[in-house]
Amino acid sequence: MLKIMKGSADIYILAAGRIMLMITSIISIRIVTTLFSPSEVGRLNIIMSIYGWFNLSLVSGVWMYVIRKINEWYDEGRARRYIIYFGVYRLIIGIISILVLIPFQYLFGVGIAVKTGWLILLVAGSIFVTGCNSDYISNINLLGHRYWFVILSLLTSWLGLGISVLFALKLSASSEYWLTGQLIGQIVILLIAFVILIKYLKPSSNKKIFRNNKDFTLRNIFIFAWPLSIGVFLYWCNTQGYRFIFEKVAGTGMLGLFAVGFGIGSSLMSFFDVLFNQYYYPIFYREIANSNKQQRTIAWNKYASAFSPAIILMAIFVATNGSLIAKVLTGEKFQQVGNIVLWGALAESLRMLVAITAMVSHAQLKMKPLIFPSITGAVIAIIGTFMFVRYNPIMGTGIALSFGWLLALIHMYINMRKLLRIQIPWKRSYYSLVLSIPIIIFFITTKKYFHVQTMLQSLIVLCISAIYLLFAQFILARKWLALAVKLPYIDNLEQKIKTIYEKIYGA
Repeated sequence: MLKIMKGSADIYILAAGRIMLMITSIISIRIVTTLFSPSEVGRLNIIMSIYGWFNLSLVSGVWMYVIRKINEWYDEGRARRYIIYFGVYRLIIGIISILVLIPFQYLFGVGIAVKTGWLILLVAGSIFVTGCNSDYISNINLLGHRYWFVILSLLTSWLGLGISVLFALKLSASSEYWLTGQLIGQIVILLIAFVILIKYLKPSSNKKIFRNNKDFTLRNIFIFAWPLSIGVFLYWCNTQGYRFIFEKVAGTGMLGLFAVGFGIGSSLMSFFDVLFNQYYYPIFYREIANSNKQQRTIAWNKYASAFSPAIILMAIFVATNGSLIAKVLTGEKFQQVGNIVLWGALAESLRMLVAITAMVSHAQLKMKPLIFPSITGAVIAIIGTFMFVRYNPIMGTGIALSFGWLLALIHMYINMRKLLRIQIPWKRSYYSLVLSIPIIIFFITTKKYFHVQTMLQSLIVLCISAIYLLFAQFILARKWLALAVKLPYIDNLEQKIKTIYEKIYGA
């Protein structure tokens, strides 16, 4: 009972924190789309894509190794030393980025007008400061300290936003000053997070543990990380690399519009992704720590059964209400991007399903099977963008990115089935589709009566729809959360749906 109560408390703490972060992000989007022009938003996205390349290609693989092993290291008293090692590794990659960017900017440029000094400050600074801030706060959560995790995450967002707005208003409404404000806020909270994390990571008094340790060696990390690094580089191509092609063909202004609309859809899905996994990752990684193959299969099937149906429901909510969300979240110059929100939600939901499936490789510590599905997705996305952006920049790019993720998902599932006998949660996925029907009906009905919704009407419709979304997500989650809540009408409905399903599929 105590474990159930703690699980319930954890999800409430994380949900409250995620809601406040979402509100902060909404405010941030509104401010950016009010202060910045579409072209400046395009510049901002290009700079962040350059940082994303270094972070995903050279850091992300090692980071995934760290979070895969963190619980084992914690139990053995080795986590403190290895977390510091990883921080040093980030610093080295930051220095490497400087050595790469200076000649690259001089010889080729990066597609936008930006001074070399600003570029290396923002990219290298983000690799170390943004990365370490996120790493240390995430580790606090992985070790089960939800309260500190939520507080530090909120302080990072609030302080960064406040300083960025101050710089934009007092100095210049430019990408350079906005991102500098973010870095200053992050480095302040990073120092606090580091102290708290070190406090929780008690060092081992057994020196033999370190002498005999083979976990944090260059060989072991490289074996785990190099396939993943290739995979995440291809992920960068699929999620950010298209921006350079888009900008060359359609211009920085059009890129800014697409990035905002697509980003709203993908960000809302990503918020949900982060909320769910902040709660479930510690459970999943604890279940696969020192486990056998059968235990890892059971752990993954439980994870997919809980997460996949919830993704479907959330994606339908975001895609259906895209025009209303854009009206509420963006400034007047960007409110035309409502139809792009759908593509962001669709592409991100498929990306999340790919990530769920790829967790099989993480569980098995076999990362090579991730490479070719990632190649499939990236190649389709980049070629599709190059082909279709010339004819219809918005729809063409949305189709290319979504189709790339769809083929990557199919290829990934085929590969992962060779590692573990995993099962797609078809029944619960169909059930989530049934639960999403009222969202679609409500949107169509309100659209019929309010042809051009005002801001107030849009907020009311979104709030009502969001309340139902929360209720439907609760219906999906109540059993795996082990919440002692009886809902007889829902139980009867679920039994009827189960009976119909068994009659159709003979299961």
